[in-house]
Amino acid sequence: MEYNYIYNTALEKLEILYYFARVPVSLYSNNSPVVQFPEKPLSMDVLLKNQSEFPSIIFSKNQILTCQFVINDYFECYIVFELNETDLILIGPFLDEEMYDAKLSTLIKKNSLPIKLKNKLVDYFAKLQVLDNTRRFYINKLLNYLFPDDSNIHVDQPASTHASVPENYFVTTYKNRMSMFQHPPYFLEQVIIKMIKNGTKSNARQILSEINSLNRAKLSDDPLRSLKNSLICSCTIFTRAAIEGGVTDYEAFNMSDAFIIEIEKSNSMAELDSLEYRMVETFIEKVNEANTFKFSPVIRNTMTYIVNHLSDKLTLKDIADNVYVHPNYLSALFKKEVGISLFQYIIKRRVEESTYFLKYSNESIADIAAFYQFCNQSYYIKMFNKYMGISPNAYRQSNN
Repeated sequence: MEYNYIYNTALEKLEILYYFARVPVSLYSNNSPVVQFPEKPLSMDVLLKNQSEFPSIIFSKNQILTCQFVINDYFECYIVFELNETDLILIGPFLDEEMYDAKLSTLIKKNSLPIKLKNKLVDYFAKLQVLDNTRRFYINKLLNYLFPDDSNIHVDQPASTHASVPENYFVTTYKNRMSMFQHPPYFLEQVIIKMIKNGTKSNARQILSEINSLNRAKLSDDPLRSLKNSLICSCTIFTRAAIEGGVTDYEAFNMSDAFIIEIEKSNSMAELDSLEYRMVETFIEKVNEANTFKFSPVIRNTMTYIVNHLSDKLTLKDIADNVYVHPNYLSALFKKEVGISLFQYIIKRRVEESTYFLKYSNESIADIAAFYQFCNQSYYIKMFNKYMGISPNAYRQSNN
């Protein structure tokens, strides 16, 4: 009877969490689902017929009763809340921002997915909730309220249902404040962000050294994992600063992905320390490259829109509507500033981006041509030869 009461109490709490968060909530024990709301939540693993019961996520182990926000390779977001060494609550999948075309193309390329899946992926991500920082914060608070430090919840064992909520709240606040004291001063972070946005390389190393001379926040019990988490946070900040400085979001996010993969692969503290300096300098260089050609705001916005929708059908009217100018004016201004017509630019960028599929996937030439909206395979091959000086097949063989 006591076990049933405890199980039903945990079940009730998970149901409360589900109806509050409006995203899937699951209780796992030893990596197997025990309770799930809804009963069969959809995820990329389900969509791709992955046989594993536990989602494809990486989180820091043994962070008991601590919320961890994680994002997997499919841009699915989860909140992980470990109850003990064997049991955890998993909230998600959800998104931290709307899925847009360039990000979806990156996902397909990075995970070597068939490009025929694109329409299914668009439908899937359209169904996912977007949770901003505020909603995630209150989910965190609700988890701490429902499963306080002294609740000792275990799926297989009885647990005390008495909780001192005010005491738990103040203990949590105390821990958070102690952690905040380890963060570098906010103004120094703003200085490094401003340097990246402005493309200012001088003194960037000095400012970063000043920040790193202070104690880093402890983001895991494992020092190496803690440093990696810290660098991933820095990379996110640098990426946003670079986008504000003029780098296209597509290019900035690809650069961010490359650095995060490098961070994860490294097992050397010294190597990771030097990597952070390289990240800052690389993002600054990208901002300076983006500003080498001083295009007008209209043309910069046009280029950004095109890059974000390369695998969609693009018309002059749609592009002009999204940058708020007349189509004839946009066409003339683009040719004047860039030196080639708008549609020559679109074809050139599509050809350049298609090289990723040729390098890193086994997709057929016909499927790649269709993905990038070329009217047929022959026209794609013709344009590829024009801009790359080589056929797609020859390019694939030389870069295999």
